[in-house]
Amino acid sequence: MWIDNQYPRLAKEGYTITSEPDDEYNCIAYAAGDRTTWWSHENGYHWPNASRTPDISSLVEVFEGLGFEQCINASYEHGFDKVALYQKNGEWKHASVQLEDGAWSSKLGPDEDIRHETSESVSGDSYGVIHYIMRSCGAPAKT
Repeated sequence: MWIDNQYPRLAKEGYTITSEPDDEYNCIAYAAGDRTTWWSHENGYHWPNASRTPDISSLVEVFEGLGFEQCINASYEHGFDKVALYQKNGEWKHASVQLEDGAWSSKLGPDEDIRHETSESVSGDSYGVIHYIMRSCGAPAKT
């Protein structure tokens, strides 16, 4: 399968496909809870109140604007939403979101959504490495 070839770490650690391909939204939108719009710093796409650059700092701004703050690690914390932001050569490449059972989920560009066990599972040549783990601020988002 194409996922195994492009993401060897996923192939080794295991993943589950959780949706059909859908080019209406991407990984950034998915991590922000939006499955209706493609989010990008490029003109013509949704990009909420943040610098329109490919720099990872712009993606951090996006999630700070959504009420997230940097946190220490990717461990599950009951009552908080967590996202992992990935960068390669200083530019944002991907975001994944933690599920309520502590596993993680990613939208692979215009392709499938997947469930993977760790935030590191999608790190590698395509998405680079995790830049920040962020969690929802203030009152816990999950009950």
